[in-house]
Amino acid sequence: MNKLFNSFLLKHTFQHQLGIAVALGIFMLALFSSVVGSWQGNERIRGNMLDQGRHITENLARQSALALIYASADNVSEAVNTTLDFPGVIGVEIRDTNRHVLLAQGSVESVEFQSQVDQSNETQTDATSAAVLDAESPKAWRFIAQVYSQPASTPFNETISPELLGQVTVVVSKAALTQMTIDTFIVNLTTSFSFALLFLLLIRYLCKHMTQPLNQLSASMGRAEAGEAQVRAMLVGPKDIVDMAHAFNSMMSVLEERAAENIRIYEELRESEVKYRRIVDTANEGIWVLGSDALTVSVNARMSKMLAYSSEEMIGRAVTDFMFAEDVPAHLLKMENRRQGLAENYERRFRRKDGQTLWTLASATPLFDNEHRFNGSFAMFTDITERKQAEEALRRHKDQLEDTVQQRTEELQQARNAAEAANKAKSLFLANMSHELRTPLNAILGFSAMMRRDPSVTESQRDNLDIINRSGEHLLSLINDVLEMAKIEAGRLQLEIAPFDLGGMVRDVAEMMQIRAQEKGLRLLLDQSSEFPRYIKGDEPRLRQILINLVGNALKFTEQGGVTIRLGAKQNTEQHLLIEIEDSGSGISPADQERLFEPFVQLREGAAQPGTGLGLTITRQFVQLMGGSIHVESSLGKGALFRVELPVELATTADVLKTDTKAQGQVTGLAPGQPNYRILIAEDQHENQLLLSRLMTSIGLEVKIANNGEQCLKLFQEWQPDLVWMDRRMPVMDGMEAARRIRRLPAGQAVKIVAVTASAFKEQQQEMLAAGMDDFVRKPYRFDEIYQCMARQLHIKYLYQSDITEKDLTQVTLTAEMLAVLPNTLRLELKDALEALDCECIETTVLQVGKVDANLGHTLSQLAECFDYSTILNALNQTNGK
Repeated sequence: MNKLFNSFLLKHTFQHQLGIAVALGIFMLALFSSVVGSWQGNERIRGNMLDQGRHITENLARQSALALIYASADNVSEAVNTTLDFPGVIGVEIRDTNRHVLLAQGSVESVEFQSQVDQSNETQTDATSAAVLDAESPKAWRFIAQVYSQPASTPFNETISPELLGQVTVVVSKAALTQMTIDTFIVNLTTSFSFALLFLLLIRYLCKHMTQPLNQLSASMGRAEAGEAQVRAMLVGPKDIVDMAHAFNSMMSVLEERAAENIRIYEELRESEVKYRRIVDTANEGIWVLGSDALTVSVNARMSKMLAYSSEEMIGRAVTDFMFAEDVPAHLLKMENRRQGLAENYERRFRRKDGQTLWTLASATPLFDNEHRFNGSFAMFTDITERKQAEEALRRHKDQLEDTVQQRTEELQQARNAAEAANKAKSLFLANMSHELRTPLNAILGFSAMMRRDPSVTESQRDNLDIINRSGEHLLSLINDVLEMAKIEAGRLQLEIAPFDLGGMVRDVAEMMQIRAQEKGLRLLLDQSSEFPRYIKGDEPRLRQILINLVGNALKFTEQGGVTIRLGAKQNTEQHLLIEIEDSGSGISPADQERLFEPFVQLREGAAQPGTGLGLTITRQFVQLMGGSIHVESSLGKGALFRVELPVELATTADVLKTDTKAQGQVTGLAPGQPNYRILIAEDQHENQLLLSRLMTSIGLEVKIANNGEQCLKLFQEWQPDLVWMDRRMPVMDGMEAARRIRRLPAGQAVKIVAVTASAFKEQQQEMLAAGMDDFVRKPYRFDEIYQCMARQLHIKYLYQSDITEKDLTQVTLTAEMLAVLPNTLRLELKDALEALDCECIETTVLQVGKVDANLGHTLSQLAECFDYSTILNALNQTNGK
């Protein structure tokens, strides 16, 4: 039904639709009014005919009273005929009270009444002759009326009541009513439809007049739809249609503007497409665009050329049509990745039109529309066939070279094994050399230092001991250089970072090198005019070695003038320490500067130039290990300047005090109130036993000696020492095994075990600590290191030679007259040393004074040991003033 209605709306104009709708409404109204009018007229006619039928029946009933009284039909026949003459009366019947028919004419019994309207005569209770509608059929009505006698007066003044005499029945036909109803309906229908037709014509005229502007607007829209330009609707008619026409005109203006803009954009897009197509067709890479159905949408000329197909042959076909069958599953997996939104780079193989293989490097990207629906993919292909062919050729060559490579690998492995064996032998040799050289050096340096502390030693003997000590120190320095170089080559050199006093360390180095400078008649100056951090964190021993090597090298190549040490600071992204060593020597040529830091290189040939040639090499390695740099500036005849720049981390005074174990002076004994300490020495070398034993007994410690690890275990169990000096290498049982066994004994955890070793390798030191050692001391022994180690482990407190009372000082007298006996140069040298606070230079100068005057030298030595420099300077100033 809805489809038919919609089809009707689409096929007819608004005017026709409005006309048809109005016509249907009018005709439906006319039909309804005709039916209603006919029904109302029929009801009026029916009512009139019913009233007429009752009147006729009532009249006949009054006229039939005499006939019923006398039971004579003749008395009423005329009234009956009169009744039958009335229009529509088709039957009359008169019955007495016994239901006997007195008279019956017309169609009374022949009519079948289907409904009874009234009941029998018994239902009528009043004594009147009122007629009632007794029954009704589609063709007639049946009326009945009771017949009563008339009331009469009596001589007795009594009224006789009416008496029921019988019943009159009248049958009236409905034919007249039916005909009148039909006539009335026809008249009404004709009238209604006449008026409806006239009204419809009027409405049609009005509709045509009213819809004309709308038709004009519709026609304008049709012209616009047909593509006609500059179409405008007339602004006539009702306000609503005028508004619609105005809106249509505005819409057409906008559409024409947009059409012009679209034409311009289309032209730009067409030009852009031409440029894009030109770029795409001239691109070095093949371009392949697929639709959402995985079929080819477009390809550029390069892609067509790579596959040897024309673009027409490729468009509309699947990529798999140009692939080998074994590659299709991988391609389908890649296409599924495109649908998931993944972009990928991969290699893809194709089959050219001539059957040849095309290898490409693909870069594929998915395409989506504005609603994020998959719209296809875009891929670029680079021809890598030549590269693949080259790789295949390389693979074939690789297969051919595998045997050769394997053979060379075996040879290299053998060479590597030999090199590792040689390196191991070298390390073993260095370890043995270190032990064998340091062991006699320990006795030489240890006993010479011990003899020098003897008060009975003469100045001449003291000088001889100094020579022995310096020679031993020099030999130890050479050994250390060789070992450090070996560590560098093996990659085993590691920094040991700790806070320390940089200023104190530099002064110690300057004081130590002052002797060498004086021996050559040179001046060694420490320039501290620049500011530099006093406390830093770093590897103090190696930084000290850098200074010693650079200053020693400068003194070695300087014959006159002197050497200056400068320190400064530089702030870059981090704190940097600047060190400069400048000399007035012969200078270094540019050629020599290039090989200056190479190992075993000496700039001057011959035995006259001492040293191993490793000092500067080790210095550069240390500097680089610390993350710094070293440079030299020099020219022949103008001296040399070595500049070192090192990154450093600042430290605080508290940090340095925690790690400062510097000796307070020469140990002379134990402080009062100390326990009776037992010291066990496990050492196989007699010289070392004697030296270490004397160091212990000289300050009042009880000592026992074991010649090997086995004896050490036995003495430990018998004697229970407080500390064990354990040599690492001993016969029968070495020190590491002895330490492990001691630790397993009941009292083995409480004793302190300190390793004494000639090894210079840090790994071996770690092994000793892991074996149960608490600490270690390297050979040759430094007396202060021995005593400081015992202080750390046993908390021993010492007496020092510097503990001289004020009473002792008051007994020392120095006058200007006593200094007047000295040569002027010696007095000036002493004064310069005192003013520079150069302890080493002061000690050396005092020794020279002792050669001139022994008593004066002793006096100056006492004052210097107490750092009473002001007394000496005052006396020197008085002497110079005289």
